[in-house]
Amino acid sequence: MSVQRQLLETLIDGKFHSGEQLASELGITRAAIWKNIKILQSEYELDIYAITGKGYQLSQSIELLDRNVIMKKLSLTNMVPEVETFFSIDSTNHYLMKKVLSSELKCHAVFAEQQTAGRGRHGRNWVSPFGGNLYFSVLYPFQRTVRDITGLSLAVGVAIVEQLEQQGIKSAKLKWPNDVLVDGRKLCGILLEMHGESHGPLAIVVGIGINISMPENAAREIDQPWVSYQALKQGPISRNQLAADFLSNVFLALQEFELNGLEPFRERWLQHDCNMNSRVKLQLGDREITGIARGIDQQGALLLESQGRVQRYYSGEIRLRPAR
Repeated sequence: MSVQRQLLETLIDGKFHSGEQLASELGITRAAIWKNIKILQSEYELDIYAITGKGYQLSQSIELLDRNVIMKKLSLTNMVPEVETFFSIDSTNHYLMKKVLSSELKCHAVFAEQQTAGRGRHGRNWVSPFGGNLYFSVLYPFQRTVRDITGLSLAVGVAIVEQLEQQGIKSAKLKWPNDVLVDGRKLCGILLEMHGESHGPLAIVVGIGINISMPENAAREIDQPWVSYQALKQGPISRNQLAADFLSNVFLALQEFELNGLEPFRERWLQHDCNMNSRVKLQLGDREITGIARGIDQQGALLLESQGRVQRYYSGEIRLRPAR
């Protein structure tokens, strides 16, 4: 365990701890304590008070993710994935894609307190501050072809929304192809990556970012309307419980999709479609198409009515925005 994590596990009680006490507990010098506090403040952007005569105090408590706790809380009875947690990582998706490329094809889930190179769709940056949100990826080997998994990200979106409903958040909606919104503000994003031959089998990595409790300094980097889970719920929340709940529902959705494809999810997705029968703009490369959103077809393609015709549009460089 790193010195930074040991320090943080002591400080998360929200109390002051003297440098002398910390040095004694960790078996290092007070100078080393000060150096590692500086690392927590700079590299992890944590707000830690340092007051002469009192010591060090974390400005707000953090529930660190714990693999063992998450595993115990999973509501899965068979084919339970291996679970790992990281203090800091470049990208949970990148970590699992490296495993795929080295032929480690088994069900695997990875959570991180912080991502230093978190990614959204189209290579966009996913703001990933330490300890506030949930960033996790799931590796799932599919005995299917590329054609068979069309619409998989929509099924994952359904799993997220239905889990939110179980937790009392009834206003969550789905924006095609892979965003979860509440009142038009983004709560969750989904990134799907795959590796394998077109005729199968395939290794799928599903990356999920959920805003749980976004720090104000990190929120300034977000260039679109957003909302946090904490703002939608009353009272304290457990990140480990949320991690287990969301992972369980996503994993069950992957299993159901492998057996039955998109069909069991399609009507459920349509029930939460935030743009159904709304006038929208669809950006496809340099083209911009205005029309009325008519849901999705059996393969998960967007149905857009324009000039009296309904056409299908698939994922890729497509962007969906409300028309003005």
